[in-house]
Amino acid sequence: MLPAVGWVMPGRGFKTVGRNVGRRTRNVDAPGLLETFLVSAVVSFLSIRGFLALTGYPRLGGSGLHIAHMLWGGLLMLVALGMLLVFLDRSIQWLAAIVAGLGFGTFIDEIGKFLTSDNNYFFRPAVALIYVVFVAVFLVGRAAVGRRSLSAREHLGNALALLAAHVDRPIQPDDRARILALLDGLPDTSAARADAGDTSTSPAAGVGDVDLADDLRRYVEALPTAPDRWASIEALPSRLARAYSHLASREWFDPALIVGVLAYTAAAVVGVVTVLLATERSAPGQTGAVARIGEAGATLVGVALVLRAIPALHTSRAAAYHWMLRGLLVWILIAQVFVFYTSQLAGLGGLAVDLVAYASLRFALAREERPRSARAGTAMGYESSTVGREPPATPGPDPRSGSGRGSP
Repeated sequence: MLPAVGWVMPGRGFKTVGRNVGRRTRNVDAPGLLETFLVSAVVSFLSIRGFLALTGYPRLGGSGLHIAHMLWGGLLMLVALGMLLVFLDRSIQWLAAIVAGLGFGTFIDEIGKFLTSDNNYFFRPAVALIYVVFVAVFLVGRAAVGRRSLSAREHLGNALALLAAHVDRPIQPDDRARILALLDGLPDTSAARADAGDTSTSPAAGVGDVDLADDLRRYVEALPTAPDRWASIEALPSRLARAYSHLASREWFDPALIVGVLAYTAAAVVGVVTVLLATERSAPGQTGAVARIGEAGATLVGVALVLRAIPALHTSRAAAYHWMLRGLLVWILIAQVFVFYTSQLAGLGGLAVDLVAYASLRFALAREERPRSARAGTAMGYESSTVGREPPATPGPDPRSGSGRGSP
């Protein structure tokens, strides 16, 4: 039975919401949790579509009943919500993100049934609409996370949340490092930031916060160390960073990059033309001229942006990466919507290639801009999920690095 102090009447809960609604504390793991949710949703959606296609679209139920898998998706999302309401552990948040993503993908898969009068699961725009929903969730989540530096209160709040799972328990080295990094990030307790010339305007920690941070630091440092079972996996980004630095220092790297850009854009154009021709042959007149024009137009805009990276490469490698990323985003966020409308799930191959290229470019861009971003303090965003982990290797000096010139 829960202690009396832990029971909050519903009326008090509403009062708490009203009193603290304006004092939101951002979660430093929010970008990773959002990505986990979306990946789980996509895996769920694709698994269901693939399974149903292989099994001939069976129906659960009988005697006039049909148990739609949308209901199972709602149940999974309910389970995830219950986990978040009952438990404090940060590990439960990651598990809840997976369960909620699986539920959301299962739920959204049946969108066609609720947009048509005949409950048409195979409604042609359904796949494109589902993709738009996924993109919208990603963009709204990124906007909610923001990229402002964490305030003193947010540093302290995240450190306390991470510590909740390790009270009187052994702690793994990377978790200890993350908590200590958050505590060191308090403006009034980090001499390193002042030495680095950081002029961040994040709210300073009060006297009580400083004392609490010092007590927490001593407590965390005194906890016994648990074996780190994932050390080899967590070291992978550092190894990749060193490999990139080694390749980027070679004289042939930039010419090879230009050849790669040209080959990739050519493959993108050929792929879109092939899909359009194949779709028109298999389903003549069904895709619509507007969809075909939109797909071709967005592809050409993306090609122009990617090719713009070639002249930019002569002045700044980081600027070139930015142009490539812009082109990829046009393909991923706009062109892919028309691809899914015209060719349904046949467009998954191109999307997978674009996502791999996007992730690779983001990684390379982070390495190019590392000297500048390292001085920016702890900020919310996708880099924040690595707070306290082993820093990636810094690339060697390169006169075309984006750290010395303004990149768009």
